[in-house]
Amino acid sequence: MIDYDQTLIESTRTHRDRLNAAFVHGAQTDRRPVNTNLKRLTGSVILGAVACAVCLGTGFVLNTIQTQKETAAITAFRQVIAANPIRPGDGLVEDEATGYLRETRTGRLIDPRTGFVVDPATGLATDPEGRTVDPRTSWYVDPATGYYTDPATGITIDPDTLDVVDAAEKEGGR
Repeated sequence: MIDYDQTLIESTRTHRDRLNAAFVHGAQTDRRPVNTNLKRLTGSVILGAVACAVCLGTGFVLNTIQTQKETAAITAFRQVIAANPIRPGDGLVEDEATGYLRETRTGRLIDPRTGFVVDPATGLATDPEGRTVDPRTSWYVDPATGYYTDPATGITIDPDTLDVVDAAEKEGGR
């Protein structure tokens, strides 16, 4: 006896398998590409590599510029210290103990380049804005820490080690 239900099920399964095979594989000219997301993965990896390279390059360039500024500040500090011209004249005599000029009438120590009165105890002067200035360098001095700040660039250095001081060290002191 023929089982019609079983025949129908097998026939349906066969048709479904043939349709699935034709849909997936099809004729050689009509094959559908299988989406494996390989192009997306490759594009993402390339985009990530470019982003990393840009970040690395930017960091390198910014670090190089900052290093050049710091080196220029330290070089300027050394040059200003080395080129300290103190010359007597016009009622001023050289004070051999301090190396500054002393006014003969008042006895005050004077910086010849700035005209600021120099404190004989510290050798530092105060500018009209109230900032402490080293008359030899014209750099600002923090009396609490002893750090020197370049007025042109704002870079602060430790004069003992000639290292650049970052903001956290400025606030915390030595």
